[in-house]
Amino acid sequence: MKPRWAAYAAYANSLAALAQLLTSGGDPTANSVAGLLNNASGAVWAASFAPLAYVFYRASRERANVVSAAVFAFGIVGFAGAAFLEAARATGQLTFDQETVAYYPVLGGIGVWLLMAGGIAIMETELPRAPLLFGAAVGGLWFFANVLFGVGGLPPAKIEGPINDLTDGGVLLLEMGFLLQPFWGLWLGRSFLAPPPAKTPATR
Repeated sequence: MKPRWAAYAAYANSLAALAQLLTSGGDPTANSVAGLLNNASGAVWAASFAPLAYVFYRASRERANVVSAAVFAFGIVGFAGAAFLEAARATGQLTFDQETVAYYPVLGGIGVWLLMAGGIAIMETELPRAPLLFGAAVGGLWFFANVLFGVGGLPPAKIEGPINDLTDGGVLLLEMGFLLQPFWGLWLGRSFLAPPPAKTPATR
């Protein structure tokens, strides 16, 4: 199952991720335009994961019903958490520093979803393997970044220099995931729009 709307959701995810990168660090208090654009693109980014999660669930539920449903629910919680943080910052319910620090574990949860949903889809579905593997790798970067944060401590909202090896390593993984993730959306969307491979006739 590769519906066209899922491809558009993947493209929207990629574009929203790029918008976040371009407006990263924008704080509505200091720069209302960049900050609100960052929050809006972040909310779109989080919401665009939901239809993709549904596609992965629909494709894998026949062979892994319980596990795929649990992973789907886990993902929805993570996406909702990210959207909530963006909305809370845009409306002034959270400070920029509070949102930034709270985003780390939420992003780790989305990374876990990418890992698990991609792994199940690779094993149990006919969805394109290459972008699923790439997405799982991005999710792994975000997950292991949070593992390092758990040991070395969360980085401050404004990083002005080295902290410690573990936390600095986590920041590196986190940023690598941010830079690579837009390519996942583009690749996934393109694969969803690609025609199915032609079946070779059986030889007698």
